[in-house]
Amino acid sequence: MKGRDKFKDWVGVFQKSLIDAKTENVDIFFDEHKNKVVSRWVCSGKNNGLFGLSPDQRFISFTGIAIWKVDGNRLAECWVERSSYELYRMLLDGTKDAKFV
Repeated sequence: MKGRDKFKDWVGVFQKSLIDAKTENVDIFFDEHKNKVVSRWVCSGKNNGLFGLSPDQRFISFTGIAIWKVDGNRLAECWVERSSYELYRMLLDGTKDAKFV
C-alpha cells in the first residue's frame, strides 16, 4: 500500500476490527542518524471481525515488528511484519496454541 491516505484508511478499518486496541512497545532502537527506527511490539484488544471472521469480542494479542524511515521529522516509509497467520489460526481454531504449518 502506498500513500498517506491509504494508510489512514487501513488504520481506520483495523481499529474497527480490533476494539480497545492497545500497542505496547517492547523494544525501540534507531540508527545513529535517527532516520530509521525499529520497534518490536505487542498489540491487543477485542476481536471485532479481524480477517472477516466472526466478531466474537474475544480478547486477543499478537506480536510484530515495525521499521520506520523518518524524513524531516515525519514518517516517510513504514514496513511491518506481524504474526497475522498465527492470529488467524488462533481465531479459526479457538485456541491460543494453534499450530503453525
